[in-house]
Amino acid sequence: MARKEVAMEGKIWPPVWVYGINDHLDIPSELPPGFEPSGLLCADFRKLCATVNAATHPAFRAKLARRVKEPSKSLPSPHEARRRPSLLGKNAHDISLSLSEEKPPKEGPNLAVKSFLFDRATMSLLSLLLPSVQNVKVLCFSDCNLDCEMLRLLSSGLVSHCSVESLQIEWNSLDLPLPTLEEEDQQEEEENEVPAFDKASSLLEARERKRYTMQSDRLLLNFREWLESRFQGLEAAWRVLDLAGVDWDAKLQAPDFHVLLYEKLGVSGQQVLEVFEVLDGPDYGADGGVTMEVMREALQGLPEIGEDDPLGLSLAGFLEPSSVLECVSFRACAISRFELGPMSTALAKCPWQLRALNLWDNRICDKGAELLAFALDAYRGLEYLGLGRNRITEQGLRALCQPFQPCPLALEEVPAAKERISKQQAAAKAVAEAKEKAQAQGTEFSGRQRRASVPLVDELEEREEGAVLRKLSELRCLVLSENPIKSADVLEACQSLGPRGADLVLRGTAAAAELGARRPELLREKERKPLLNLGHAKDSGPAEGWVLRLNPY
Repeated sequence: MARKEVAMEGKIWPPVWVYGINDHLDIPSELPPGFEPSGLLCADFRKLCATVNAATHPAFRAKLARRVKEPSKSLPSPHEARRRPSLLGKNAHDISLSLSEEKPPKEGPNLAVKSFLFDRATMSLLSLLLPSVQNVKVLCFSDCNLDCEMLRLLSSGLVSHCSVESLQIEWNSLDLPLPTLEEEDQQEEEENEVPAFDKASSLLEARERKRYTMQSDRLLLNFREWLESRFQGLEAAWRVLDLAGVDWDAKLQAPDFHVLLYEKLGVSGQQVLEVFEVLDGPDYGADGGVTMEVMREALQGLPEIGEDDPLGLSLAGFLEPSSVLECVSFRACAISRFELGPMSTALAKCPWQLRALNLWDNRICDKGAELLAFALDAYRGLEYLGLGRNRITEQGLRALCQPFQPCPLALEEVPAAKERISKQQAAAKAVAEAKEKAQAQGTEFSGRQRRASVPLVDELEEREEGAVLRKLSELRCLVLSENPIKSADVLEACQSLGPRGADLVLRGTAAAAELGARRPELLREKERKPLLNLGHAKDSGPAEGWVLRLNPY
């Protein structure tokens, strides 16, 4: 069927969306006067695009309605011949007509956008509509190449009365934004008198070169920290290569480079190929091959990354207390400890609306685990933390257990702890009374309710020489599956250091396999129980420390 188009003043409307078609528009910073959103995201988006004369992105186009084919007027089938005449007369014909009418498909609670390229104009319009959306609960962007500015626009819309509860951003590696040139760099670019267009192109090219260099240094620094975490330092990694008889001056192609690092150093994956592309790029000669000596020299003297990382700031916007999100998933987004700095700072602000954070299949090392431990110590309302398939070792496991360890107190510190606990008990009692009052008035479930701050009451165990203070947490599950955690002794020692009754999932780790062989009773738990039950018997209390999940299935 040909696409319906309307000629308006010599132009075809609506235009077909292509990347950059809306760049000439001045997108408003707020909804136009008179625009009343209905709460249906896709319908409102198309309406807003028509209002501002923008092309509608394919992800929000109206879906074709399915039409039921009208029955033919042939002889009745044997089945129809046995039916009552009233159902074969006019009433039956009216029913068939009603069934053949086109009905627009309903917009469901899940909106998944996969492998679509977005532009900033589309994200700007989306951010204007999100605060009024009422029909979407799960929003997923998979392999959409969202940049920092698009993520900032998206997070700015997930506030107020928005109905979105879960955000999933998958397979979305981020690039640094274009940097500004220093004065000396600009002066060097502007020394020659050239036309304005050529000058602008030259400045843009210089900014692109600077971004490429910064991106390359960032990648190499993360790779260096990966090697340091595996071998406790770069020198130990170089000694492994020396003992293996590696020729440092042999020029390697990408497949040989990847195989050598995997067999000798145990590192593999997409980042190894990215490192090869950087070392074979313009900053390191671009000779059509890479030697191990070039890699060793490149990993020395790299600049450090500042705390206010622009990529981390764009992701931290989804973790702020003003956000409405209860579940955030950044899966396979190449997140490292650089991005975790601003993200951990946002978590430390205690966004009680947030319940679950999934960081599966990223590049988080032990230093990143330490940053997350700092956030868990400050914010104790997180119920699920997914860190599977990262680069966390035994050191990172110890760091993640640190916020939940009982803290010994001296005798002179006990009165202050008791006073703090009494204040926590009073706050918990006030929250419970307010909840009972809301239930009595019938106002508790009017509209979407934001999760209120839960006053957690610490536990104090007094002893002769002092006391032990245990800080409670809402954490129910910590996933560390498929991480390079090897020592079963460290895992067994950390078992008692977790929150009471929370799940620690370690499937696919060497430590889990070794501990399971040593203590087979830990592998007998096969029943899949709800997360809140924590896998305990109905008549028993929660166990002390972690509940280990070691089964490989």
